[in-house]
Amino acid sequence: MTFTPFVKESVAKFITEVEKGNFSQPSKITFEEFVKKWLKNYAEVELAPKTLSRYKDLLYARILPAFGDKRLEKIKPMDILEFYQSLRKDHKYVRLFKDGRRKEGKSGKLSEQTIRHHHRLISAIFQKAIKWNVFTGENPALHVDAPKVEKKKAACYDLDQIKMLLKVLKKEEFKNQAAVMIALTCGMRLGEVAGLEWQDINFEDGIIEIRQSAQYLSDRGVFTKTTKNESSKRKISANKALLDLLKAYQKDQQSKGFLCTDNTRLFVSWKGEPIVPNEISRWFTGFIRENKLPKLTFHGLRHTSATFLISQGMDIQTIAGRLGHSTSVTTQNIYSHFLKSKDQEAADLLDKAFTLDKPKTEKAKRDAK
Repeated sequence: MTFTPFVKESVAKFITEVEKGNFSQPSKITFEEFVKKWLKNYAEVELAPKTLSRYKDLLYARILPAFGDKRLEKIKPMDILEFYQSLRKDHKYVRLFKDGRRKEGKSGKLSEQTIRHHHRLISAIFQKAIKWNVFTGENPALHVDAPKVEKKKAACYDLDQIKMLLKVLKKEEFKNQAAVMIALTCGMRLGEVAGLEWQDINFEDGIIEIRQSAQYLSDRGVFTKTTKNESSKRKISANKALLDLLKAYQKDQQSKGFLCTDNTRLFVSWKGEPIVPNEISRWFTGFIRENKLPKLTFHGLRHTSATFLISQGMDIQTIAGRLGHSTSVTTQNIYSHFLKSKDQEAADLLDKAFTLDKPKTEKAKRDAK
């Protein structure tokens, strides 16, 4: 039998790959089988509880019903693209209950941001399969454009709105005043606020240390974890008004018998137990509505803190440090709109100060005659 040059070259290449140990037969493992390995050996070990819970929701509700029984090498870019298209209209999904039961339901179209979360997860799972040599092909998700998400301006209050907020806030109990003022003046995340303990407040030096975050899951209740990342562990200066408020709040809490050796949290439930973080945000939503203030989420206080500092000319590196961002680039990306506004103000100031001969207006020309 005579072989063509192409066949001879292919056979030679195959033999070389086998001799080098680089050849492996296509895996017959299904996507769901690999996901189980991914969950057990990676996700459940490395990921934060809330992140793991969110990923499981995405997997069991829509991703596994679409791809679970397919072999990894059979999933192509077009399959993923068609899956995203199905999420952009009414579709079926699977609801997973805490006891393991599953029930099929109907869902409306998902936002591009939510579809993007699905895309990132699918891509990450394939990348891990490639890294573990379970899958020898190319990551099909990398050949699909990630859903485009319109970048929204971070919702926050301007100075006049801040003054309106502070005016009505004085009527609230110390607990609520403290939560709002910590987020507003320190730029903390909700979980960081809820995770604060009295030992984190250094009244003498005027420093607040952020070292942990409180979170809640229905199957675990309230639990404490480390901050979002290493840069989120930080010490920031607190203003005098905040420190005075916290002293008053501490006395109020002690008078109610909430401050004890086994729980020194700033924010506790009526039982004296660590508060569910969302209780703070739910109260704040009602507070905004009842006082007819412009709509704002509790997280919007963090954005308000950052944008106020930008408006006052504070350098971006200092702002990034107070917010706990890993780099100032993150801060610049989130607050690019506000930074551009300040940049335009700088250009206007330069124009006003350094322009030698400004063109005369029509009125000025007439007056000169």
